[in-house]
Amino acid sequence: MRILFIYNPEAGKKSKKDQAIKNYLNKYNVNFIWHDTSTGSFIQYDPDQFARIFACGGDGTIKEVAAWILSKHSQTPLAIIPIGSANILAQSLAIPLEINKALNLGFINNVHKIDVGLINNRYYFLIAAGCGFDARIIKNTSRKAKKAWGILAYVTTLILNFFNVKPNKFFLKFDGYSKTVTAQSIFISNFAKFFNLTLNPESRIDDGYLNISILKTLRLKDLLILIRRFLFEDYQKDWRYEFHKVKEIYILPFNKKTHMQIDGEVIELPYLDIKVLPSALNIIAIKLP
Repeated sequence: MRILFIYNPEAGKKSKKDQAIKNYLNKYNVNFIWHDTSTGSFIQYDPDQFARIFACGGDGTIKEVAAWILSKHSQTPLAIIPIGSANILAQSLAIPLEINKALNLGFINNVHKIDVGLINNRYYFLIAAGCGFDARIIKNTSRKAKKAWGILAYVTTLILNFFNVKPNKFFLKFDGYSKTVTAQSIFISNFAKFFNLTLNPESRIDDGYLNISILKTLRLKDLLILIRRFLFEDYQKDWRYEFHKVKEIYILPFNKKTHMQIDGEVIELPYLDIKVLPSALNIIAIKLP
């Protein structure tokens, strides 16, 4: 069977990576179909007609390709060639950032089943969804900046926005528990570790649960305390931050202009009704976070 390569030429920094990938495929006489997303959608293909599917791009591209595979109820494995600006999922799965090494991995049988988040019975996510400060940072980071600076573009935006944020009120309902909270950010993740900070020590990408993190303050002093606790894996009860493992969660922001994001892509929705789809996607990885 053939291999499908879905390549996003807009991903990552300025230099294109398509020729390097094609050189590898031609060298090893791989039978493949190449789809460049700048030419249009790839939904005309049937994922079951391929031995595996490679998503070549950043986290947004990977989410889009995974959503298509999931919508077709396909078991075809997804391989990742990380050429985006952040590559959070690829790094969490220990996928090499060097193209040839990522290609080598993609052709071996290290297939794992991972959970997927589903929002409002329509939108899938592999990494995380969020309301509040995290989504605002993503919204205010331009594509031009991401191409030029990669993940440093997000850091710059964070610093510029840090002292100009206000908390929001949210109504939360999960696992028979409901309450109203005032928070800077509500973050729903599929695994625990982001940039060497473990948000929930019990969370895994294949455990059949999602992790909800509630950040209640952005005061610099409080953030430094939290970062220190995350680094030293000190998870004692703290008013600044709380986390839960959930199978379903409903989030309603009181402020209708609250920013939201799904796997690094800004989206406008009135609410988030989220559930986990256990072991829904076959993915090629060295390890699972």
